[in-house]
Formats: sequence, C-alpha cells, structure tokens
Amino acid sequence: MTTDDSDSTGDMPPEPPEDLANWVVEPLQAQNVGALDQIIAYCEELIEHKTRPVAEDGDDTEGTTVEKKPQKDQSPEERREAQEEVEQLSKEDMKELSDEELRRYGTVEIRKIPCGPGCDGCPHGDYRYVKYRDDSGTVTSKYAGKA
Repeated sequence: MTTDDSDSTGDMPPEPPEDLANWVVEPLQAQNVGALDQIIAYCEELIEHKTRPVAEDGDDTEGTTVEKKPQKDQSPEERREAQEEVEQLSKEDMKELSDEELRRYGTVEIRKIPCGPGCDGCPHGDYRYVKYRDDSGTVTSKYAGKA
C-alpha cells in the first residue's frame, strides 16, 4: 500500500483568469520556474513601459499646442488606475475638472484647433485636452472643455 501525501489537485496547475486566452496560458504552463520568473520580470517592465507618462518631445496632436501642464508624478499603478478612470469620464465630467485635477490623468494641453479651409476665424480655441496612454500603451487625448 502506498501513501499519497498530495491533495487531489496537486498535479493540476491553478486556474488561469477566465478572460486570458489559451494561446497565452498553455505556453506559460509549459515553462519551468526560472523561465516563469523571467516572464514575470519582463511583464513588470512591459507594464511600466506601457503606463509611462506621455513624453514631452514631439507633437503629433491636432492643432497647435500653446501650453502644456505635465502629468503629476505617479507610480505605474497610480497611472494605470488614472487611465482606467479617465476612459470612464464623460465629456461633461471632464469639463468640470480643473487643470490641476486633470493632471492626475495625463498631460494637460491647451490647443488652438483649425476647423477647415475657408474659415476666417481659424484657429479656434483655446481648448483643453488630456493626453495619456490607453491600456494598450498608445498615446491618446480626450477633450476636456474650453480653457
């Protein structure tokens, strides 16, 4: 008679999150502990990279930026929480926030925007935008009302 000290789930890996694709889960389950440690370290670096503040160099925004107020200094976790919040805010909610409050979500840019050919009053503005990284790490901006 043999004694089995393991429980009934000892040979089964833990359940992955239900929204994680099998093409991610299965290769992870095949890795040894050392490789999993390297994967964790890489994932942490990747999260930090995708949640980094918007760089001050280069300007690929619509219109002319006349003023910038950089994002507040935050940890990657705080920036990720802020990114999730800002994507849920409506235009009306955004308009009610001060520039200082908006800096929690990203860099506040004050812009003058051209409306199109033939307009004698272009550019129009000043308009406030919050420039931030979305959950894929892509820089995006969201209208926050008149400046």
